[in-house]
Amino acid sequence: MLLLLSLACDSSPAPTPGPKKSRVDAAVAPARKAADPDAFCDTRGGGAFAYPALDTVGAGGVAPENASGWTWVNVWATWCKPCIAEMPLIQGWAKKLGEAGTPVAQQFLSVDAKPTDLSSFMLLHPEFPKGPRLAEIDKLTPWLQSIGLDASAALPLHLFVDPADQLRCVRNGAVGEHDYDAIAAVVAGR
Repeated sequence: MLLLLSLACDSSPAPTPGPKKSRVDAAVAPARKAADPDAFCDTRGGGAFAYPALDTVGAGGVAPENASGWTWVNVWATWCKPCIAEMPLIQGWAKKLGEAGTPVAQQFLSVDAKPTDLSSFMLLHPEFPKGPRLAEIDKLTPWLQSIGLDASAALPLHLFVDPADQLRCVRNGAVGEHDYDAIAAVVAGR
């Protein structure tokens, strides 16, 4: 009874129905911004970037070099199917960015638990870029936390480091064809 009384005492106006939508209007998704770095990046402006301890000998990888421009660090593993699938795409994008006047160095960092996993994979796939491996897999979680992620972060990870070695964008998960413009905006400093 009190509920009925309280409803009867509500003096706010009844909502007015908006224009009726057709079935087609209801199915159309809202437009996305073509190059929205804020939507692309899971975190922005993470401070100074530092690599974890790396194994460059046992994995046959190469040590990261100090880049004079932007660095795109791809954190991946040989058992990660999305990591493998996107690798040719992101390699092509780095080349395309350079041709557009924004050179980007790419660094591929494996988080495979054993050096033999990475070296065996690289023997079977010589077309894949060489890179170091995380030296101690038990240091992965603290390193992820240092860049603003938690232990549940999914591979692949994309880290965009500016020329001053500041982490500017962290993307947790695979990239797709529609992400190039957002990446171009990130490395343009937007």
